Amino acid sequence: MHQAIRVGQVSEAMVHDPYSAANDNLAELQQTKTTPMPATAILGWLTSNDYINGDERDAGEHLIKMASITRSKLTSPVVRYSARTADGRWRQVEVQRHTVRPALDGCISAIRYEPRRKATVQAFVVDEANIDMDNPHRVAQGLADVARHLWGTKRTAATPIVVASDNEPEDDTPVAEPTIRVSDNFKRLHSTGSLDKDPETNDILHASGMRYAQDHHEASISPLAAIDYSRTKVDGGRADGISETLVRARDRYRASRELLTAYYADAVEMVVVDGLSLGEVGLKISAYKNKDLAGACAKERLIGGLRMLAKAYGLLRT
Repeated sequence: MHQAIRVGQVSEAMVHDPYSAANDNLAELQQTKTTPMPATAILGWLTSNDYINGDERDAGEHLIKMASITRSKLTSPVVRYSARTADGRWRQVEVQRHTVRPALDGCISAIRYEPRRKATVQAFVVDEANIDMDNPHRVAQGLADVARHLWGTKRTAATPIVVASDNEPEDDTPVAEPTIRVSDNFKRLHSTGSLDKDPETNDILHASGMRYAQDHHEASISPLAAIDYSRTKVDGGRADGISETLVRARDRYRASRELLTAYYADAVEMVVVDGLSLGEVGLKISAYKNKDLAGACAKERLIGGLRMLAKAYGLLRT
């Protein structure tokens, strides 16, 4: 269960002490006006506000359970608790107590970038957990890294994507449910660090585009071109037979389009959803005839739009 951890195959040495890391970062977190609350409440808040998807929520539950076992003063050699397997099912597992802390350490070490790692530890591992509710993206991204470490990168269209990365090899395993079509051009911009020179901001902008694409996908049961975005929305009004999920996805998509305006939205949608190259998009949305100049124009609008979305999603500070 602990990423192929077996008795006798685990080093007793603690590579990374999450408690020390959290204490080192405590002053910094207090300066950012963190809110103390139980780890389970933090996880529920992130889920209810769509900062994390189902895999990331499950990863948070794993962290909380393993941290609780690690802090426990009990000395029994065997512990039993419920854990999620790679197929998405929860089962009761029985493991040697001494394997839990190295497994927790492995999850924490899998979180990329130190600020993200420390924020995640402070939210789910230490006894007195807290989180910066005005800037939760580091914790959300930390859970995405843990989920990737535990179960791989496969995602379905059934859960909203908040954080994603393309640093791992493609998973060719067939997926039963339809998946989002992700633009190869957008993947390339992210993997080459072309969205922003700062690696964390580069991830955030990519995640914002993925979330926009997810809303577009979930709202596309009927053609989105038929939606009148200038029409005033009436609370509670919806056609019979339309699911609440579809209604919420359309509302989010409509709000994103209104926020971006056509100036930014066309570039974002053509690259992220339609998969066009920057040069192709630039020739469509600008007056430039030179493909390089047109591409530079498209990139400026794409990144500007992604930054607006990231701020609206709460992934980037204003």
